[in-house]
Amino acid sequence: MLAGLRRALKVAGAVVAAGVILVGGFGVGSALLQQRIDSIAQVADAPDQSVVDRYTLWAAATEIWRQHPLTGVGLKGFPEYRDGHATLALSSGSETDGAGVAYKRQPLLSPHNMYLLVLSEQGLIGLLALAGSWLALLVCGVRRLLRVRDRGPGLDCGLVACGLLLWLLTDFMYGDIGGPATVLIAVAMGLVAWWALAGDDARADVPRDRVRERAEEALAR
Repeated sequence: MLAGLRRALKVAGAVVAAGVILVGGFGVGSALLQQRIDSIAQVADAPDQSVVDRYTLWAAATEIWRQHPLTGVGLKGFPEYRDGHATLALSSGSETDGAGVAYKRQPLLSPHNMYLLVLSEQGLIGLLALAGSWLALLVCGVRRLLRVRDRGPGLDCGLVACGLLLWLLTDFMYGDIGGPATVLIAVAMGLVAWWALAGDDARADVPRDRVRERAEEALAR
């Protein structure tokens, strides 16, 4: 989409056509696709405990914010107030196993939603400040991306930076920071800020013909 609407439509059309041929014609991945559709319906009809915990934590974070709307309960205060606002459907912890990780029971110390976490712990003021800064970075990044589209190099860096920020802002709807991933998020935010806030090279404003004329004048001298 950032590279151009026409290009995005062509890519989307090619992906849909390839999916229809592979899944509908050759049956590649049809069983996996049906399993995924069935799992989505199962989550809606008979959710397991992990889904119930997620929704319960979201509701608890919302209730905490309603009682402390402006400033929240303070940093890392969600675990202390969680049980007083969560229903009995919330379990005591989350069970993790597989993918090279040994089985362990991990306490639920956050609502697994970055926006709700900030809203409950720092209130509306903190959420507006944090989310507003992210939105400002996105706006500045997209504006600079549009400027470099017609001016030469830099489009690849702009696409990566804006794509990283869009991915993070979407990921924060069902996750939050913590653990080793915090370093990755910090690096991604740094890349986005570098792209969005760095000034354009003054030489980029000079037409190429003018650059060629200056080079010829320098050689003549």
